[in-house]
Amino acid sequence: MKRDFDDRKILIGMIGGAALIVVTMITAIFLVSRRPVVVVVPGADNAGRSGVAGPADSAAAGSPSTTIAVPEGPPPEITVAKVAAAPAIEDPLDPAWDKFAAVEVDLQPQTVAEPMLASATVSKLRVQAVRDDNRYAWRLNWAKAQPADVSEIGRFSDAVAMQFPLVDGAPYTMGGPGMPVRMLHWKAVWQRDVDEGFQGLAALYPNTDVDLYWFAQGKRPHAASGSLDNPQAQQWMIAAQADNPMADTSREHPIEELTAHGFGSSAHVEGTSSRARGVWSDGQWYVVIDRPINANDPLIERFDSDPDKQMIAFAVWDGDNANRGGRKHITNWLPMRIAP
Repeated sequence: MKRDFDDRKILIGMIGGAALIVVTMITAIFLVSRRPVVVVVPGADNAGRSGVAGPADSAAAGSPSTTIAVPEGPPPEITVAKVAAAPAIEDPLDPAWDKFAAVEVDLQPQTVAEPMLASATVSKLRVQAVRDDNRYAWRLNWAKAQPADVSEIGRFSDAVAMQFPLVDGAPYTMGGPGMPVRMLHWKAVWQRDVDEGFQGLAALYPNTDVDLYWFAQGKRPHAASGSLDNPQAQQWMIAAQADNPMADTSREHPIEELTAHGFGSSAHVEGTSSRARGVWSDGQWYVVIDRPINANDPLIERFDSDPDKQMIAFAVWDGDNANRGGRKHITNWLPMRIAP
């Protein structure tokens, strides 16, 4: 009987141990699968000027709760100086720009929404801004050891963008529902398209040959612009057939205008009045973006509504480090004051 009792004790111990293991596993799975609880502690107003949302407000507006690191101290102010004549856009290296003060802006990796930028490779952006009676002009300058001005598989373009709120309270995270923003976006690959012609297969790989394409015109390899312009040749070029602005092979300006109401909502604005030109020189990009003064322009209307309390934000893409889309360097809203 003693042996039977000992066997029962061993069996009960084994069952108890197994039950403990099962309970431990269930508890671990429950804890791992639970969503984190985010506690927002009321504090100082982080909304910035004009009621622009800071990181906590952006989460409430529909953005994820992750935030970028915010440099200590007040943000630098961008002053748009009034001049008799703004420098011409054709030459970003025009010595006339040396007369105007430059504001150095800190950039942070975009860590608010996927796809995020793991680490920054561009830390500073220098900004100059002027206006005359006819146009606004901004010159943006940042260090880059060599230009990235090609876009193909595994290669990406340098780029820079400016963002403006069209209403008070628009989050810096590309706006929000009912709170639109307007963006002006320059890309190095578009600049090369304008300066040298569309960078298609023939331009990137001049010694490459391709199979015969029955509907193309001219000698092989067929250039995307010209030899593939007829409707038959474009029947398999779906983006070009749909007039997708990203498939423009005869680009005249290296800038795109967009509007957005939050992450993933950016939309192309047809017929932007802005112009841009970028030049890489001695390890630096210099990009000038302008905006004609037109009273019917919603952006100009915004500027005119309260010149002392405008806001601006910036984004920079480093093509050599696979920056594209959301993988970019950004700022929060910065105050912008327009001189009368």
